Amino acid sequence: SPLLSSPLLSSPPPSRPAPGCDAQARALLSGPQAMRFADASFDSVIDTFSLCVYGRPERALSEMRRVCKPGGRVVLLEHQRSGGALGAYQDATSSAAARLGGKGCVYNQDVAAMARAAGLRVVRQQPALLGVVALYETVPV
Repeated sequence: SPLLSSPLLSSPPPSRPAPGCDAQARALLSGPQAMRFADASFDSVIDTFSLCVYGRPERALSEMRRVCKPGGRVVLLEHQRSGGALGAYQDATSSAAARLGGKGCVYNQDVAAMARAAGLRVVRQQPALLGVVALYETVPV
C-alpha cells in the first residue's frame, strides 16, 4: 500500500511556502515496507493512523527505524488496544470491523510492543480517547 495515494500526489503543490517556512518538501509514492531512502536519511519520521492498515506493521516500523538518523525520532499517532472492557470489545470486533467498513484498520494492536520489536524505544506515550488512540515518541536503539 502506498504512503500517499496517487490522487493526493497529482494535486498541485501550494503556490508558495507557509510564512516563515524555508523547508523543502517532496512527495514520493512508496510502500511502507520498502522505502526508497538511504539508511539514516531523516531527523524525524512521522506516521499517523497507518499502522492499523499495513499488512505487516512491524516491517513498516523497521523501515521507519532504518531511515531515521541516530538521535532522531519516530513519532506515531495510532489506534491501539485500550484496557479493560473497552479493550475486550476491541478484541471481539476488530477483525469484523476491519473487513466490513473499517478500511482494513485493525484497531486493537499493541503499538508499543510492535515498536520495541522493530528496534524502537518508546520514550513517551500519551494515550487519548479512552486509550484507543495514543501518541508515541520513539527513538532507534
